Amino acid sequence: MKKIIIYFSRAGENSVNGNIEVIEKGYTEILAEKISKITDSKLVKLEPSEPYPFSYRECVERAENEGFIEYNKQEANIADYEVIFLGFPNWWRTYPRIIASFIKDNNWVGKTVIPFCTNEEGDFGFADNDLKRAVIGAVIKEGFVCRGYSVNDVDKELEAWIKRVL
Repeated sequence: MKKIIIYFSRAGENSVNGNIEVIEKGYTEILAEKISKITDSKLVKLEPSEPYPFSYRECVERAENEGFIEYNKQEANIADYEVIFLGFPNWWRTYPRIIASFIKDNNWVGKTVIPFCTNEEGDFGFADNDLKRAVIGAVIKEGFVCRGYSVNDVDKELEAWIKRVL
C-alpha cells in the first residue's frame, strides 16, 4: 500500500494562544514530518505559487478572499498512491483554499484519505464534513487533530492514531 503525505503549513507570524508569535516552522509541517517518520511515507508540502505574507494580519486578509490557489501540482501528484494523509491548519473552521484547490485537481476514486489538522481551537471544525463532500469516491478515515502549539507533545497519541487508521 503506497502512502503519501500531502500537507500545507505556514510559518511566520501566527496566532498562538490568542497572541501573535513568530514560529520558524509551521505546526502542520512538524506534524507531517512526525507522520512521515512513523509511516515511512513520501512527504510533499503544498507551496502556493504566491507565498503567503509573513505578517499574520496580512495573511488573514489575503486568505479571507481567496478562491482557487495555484500550487506545485507536479510534486503533489497522488495518482500512484492508495493512501493519502492530508494535512492542514484549520482556517475559519475548515481547510485552507490551497487544500480545496488540491482536492478539486485530483481524482479521489478508490483512494483512502486520512486527514490531520492543527489549530488553536482543538478540533476539525467543519473540515471533516467538508472533506466528505469534496473528496468524492474516497474512503475517509478518522482524522487526527491537535492544537498547534502542542505538536511536540502528541507523539503517543499520534502513534496510537496511526495504528488505528492504517
